[in-house]
Amino acid sequence: MTSTPRRGRGRPRTSESPLTNDEVMLAALRAFADRGYDGMSVRELSQQLGVSHNLLNQRYGRKDQLWRAVVDHYFAPMNEEINRFVASAEAGSSDPMETFRAAIVSFVTTNAARPELLRLMNMESSIAGERIDYLFDRYISQGAGDLGRLYLSLVRDGQARSLPPETLYFVLAHGATAPAAHVPLAAKLGVEDAAGPEGIRRHAEAFADLFLDGIRVRAETTDGSAPPRPGRPSR
Repeated sequence: MTSTPRRGRGRPRTSESPLTNDEVMLAALRAFADRGYDGMSVRELSQQLGVSHNLLNQRYGRKDQLWRAVVDHYFAPMNEEINRFVASAEAGSSDPMETFRAAIVSFVTTNAARPELLRLMNMESSIAGERIDYLFDRYISQGAGDLGRLYLSLVRDGQARSLPPETLYFVLAHGATAPAAHVPLAAKLGVEDAAGPEGIRRHAEAFADLFLDGIRVRAETTDGSAPPRPGRPSR
């Protein structure tokens, strides 16, 4: 029985094992996140994937075009999911506060599921230029606007305190997702499985409850104290 030779580093793939778009997108995302845009090399990425340099150029174009393809691949589905929650709330098909909570949990879990994307965002957010313009114009403004409309509807209905929209975005995008973006630090703080599905979900649920507790408006009782929350015993 003859064994099949292993594919060496940089050796082009055969037609029997074509490179999928998902494979390229994930490898490219990790390269951009680990090395930054300027430090990322398409030639090194080609070697890592075992394809010719020309193949990636022919399929995706220049490095800036590959970067945009990566951003589109991961950001578009996230924004679509947020938009579904907002559309549900605006149609009045569910309780607005519960829908906002679900949107927060979805936002945090979806972002935290790709720590590499969080690291890419952390780098690009601190550099003025075409890339942050692209991210903001195509995705950040839309996602922040969708969540903002849902939040402002709660403010108008008297259910939530008013906060600056930018505060809401930074707390959600750069605060709530921090454990998954900084796994070594999270581990030192005692967080278990910060980037795993269960750890992400547990943190997202806890954060959503904490955040809603902070913004929720509660009617006062006759003695000036806040009434007990439904489902929780009064003290």
